[in-house]
Amino acid sequence: MIRVTGPAVRLRQITGIVSKAIEDSQMTLYMKLGGRKTIMQAMPRLQARLEEDPCFDPGRFRQEFERSEDLSEFLIFLSGGAPFYDGKPVTKLLSPICTGSDIYQRFVDHLAAVFFEDAPSSDEEIELRDVMERLRPQVLNPKPVAPVLVYSVEQDMLSA
Repeated sequence: MIRVTGPAVRLRQITGIVSKAIEDSQMTLYMKLGGRKTIMQAMPRLQARLEEDPCFDPGRFRQEFERSEDLSEFLIFLSGGAPFYDGKPVTKLLSPICTGSDIYQRFVDHLAAVFFEDAPSSDEEIELRDVMERLRPQVLNPKPVAPVLVYSVEQDMLSA
């Protein structure tokens, strides 16, 4: 077996390492959107757009926007800005707003518009729409989850 080494082989190895480092350090959608502050500032605009759209019933989602930050926290998580999300399950969060496939698509259109109204059809918008498309089944066709049994024991019963 002949082993070929030399400057060309080393250059390919280094190029591969650098390419991998660039891929690993690419900005997340969260960073591309502008981070937490931008996402939080977009929520009132999203709420206003949904309230103006006759396809949405403001009574079904107004409370979510006014009393909870779950939607913004979920979007921060979904876009790669948080390692976990411990708010409402996505089915309970978006299903009341998005009651069908067409309504879900309109929601995604409004969501994209509040972030990208100045730069339509950007790569970031395509990425956001792709993420939301992958989320669609969980919102529109949630799988039932078996209840979890939780047992509690009195403190005095734990000591022998």
